[in-house]
Amino acid sequence: MRGIAHVAAIESTTMTALTDRISAAQRMIDEQALVKTLEQLVRIRSVYDPDRLDGNERAAADFVADLLDSWGMGYRRREVAPGRPNLVVDLPGRRPGPVLVLEGHTDVVTAGDRSAWSVDPFGAAIVDGRLYGRGACDMKGGLVAMLFAARALQLSGCEYGGTVRLAVLVDEEGMMTGAKAFVADGELDGVAAAIICEPEGDRLCIAQKGALRARVTLHGRMAHGCMPEQGINPVAALGEVVVECRRIEQEVRSASLPHSLLGHFSLTPTVALAGEPAQANVIPSAAELLLDVRTTADHNHAELRALIAERLQRAAQRIPGAGMAIEWLDDRPATETSPDAAIVAAVSDAHKAETGETPPFGGVPGSTDGTIFWAATRLPLVTYGPGATTLPHQADEWIALDEVVRYARTYAGAALRFFDLQESG
Repeated sequence: MRGIAHVAAIESTTMTALTDRISAAQRMIDEQALVKTLEQLVRIRSVYDPDRLDGNERAAADFVADLLDSWGMGYRRREVAPGRPNLVVDLPGRRPGPVLVLEGHTDVVTAGDRSAWSVDPFGAAIVDGRLYGRGACDMKGGLVAMLFAARALQLSGCEYGGTVRLAVLVDEEGMMTGAKAFVADGELDGVAAAIICEPEGDRLCIAQKGALRARVTLHGRMAHGCMPEQGINPVAALGEVVVECRRIEQEVRSASLPHSLLGHFSLTPTVALAGEPAQANVIPSAAELLLDVRTTADHNHAELRALIAERLQRAAQRIPGAGMAIEWLDDRPATETSPDAAIVAAVSDAHKAETGETPPFGGVPGSTDGTIFWAATRLPLVTYGPGATTLPHQADEWIALDEVVRYARTYAGAALRFFDLQESG
């Protein structure tokens, strides 16, 4: 019995030491500097524009690089494409150990219709504790939180066994070329786990949907609209394909139960292009359809691609003489991390320490850079960041400033808990 008591005393002492290290790190978070940094970053219009190399992610990356320089944090800079730089920071602890990645992206989507906004989308207005602006929620709030968490760990002496690796990447809103380059550069080699700092409304997401993107081209023959028998109408073939997409979606859904965290498979036509608006009396020679397919870990992408291609080919052929070609533009697998993984426990415990509540498990309805990480290494990862899941890409996007501060505290606590679990386990 004395032996058991002795072990319990050691465990209690160890836990107290960890709690003290976490508190020491969290005290180093400069809340005013954090808010100022977020304001400045949101004011940078980091919407990708291939015609303006100074107006896309480069300006945001330069801003982050200057911040890192002022902190004395070294980084690796890699131009993924002209004007599109990744930044990678390693913050080693006092002892060797595993590598934990915290990931965020610098690009944001377009503001869209400015008249739909009640504020300047790049003004970073603060009203009643909320900062408004494009990218405030998705995901400059999470990016700033992870940067200030790392700064707090640095100022408190890096009292941990392992390395925090910050991945500040480009093009998450597009083809995820930043994440793909990060993987190709070997930045995931030996990594033990990752936190994707996307907004998830205080949910701890351990799964996310996969995505397939496709371009379907329908071929016909031009003719006068008054003599349709002289042509082959690709628009009619496009209609057959759209109807077939709905049939495929329903059949795939009926073949399995919905995922407990991610819900249903979907196959969604998102863009249709054909003809010229000024030429309403002309049957065009071609039409185009873009598809957005969302999957769960239960779906085999190779089998789905073959099924979709074969079924859509048959649908197009219902219009005599029409041809069809399909090009697969992207393939991102669904991810699923065990709820028993160390990174899940570390983030969950850190969240509970800050809020008093255990975060519910969730699933990401879209796909993040984490899908690229998962495809390469199957490393355990969670998606967890400040901001409501429903706010990204909307007018009057906002984030609560106290929430960004809380997440900075939580990321610091989660990293220290993760390293402690790895050392003790």
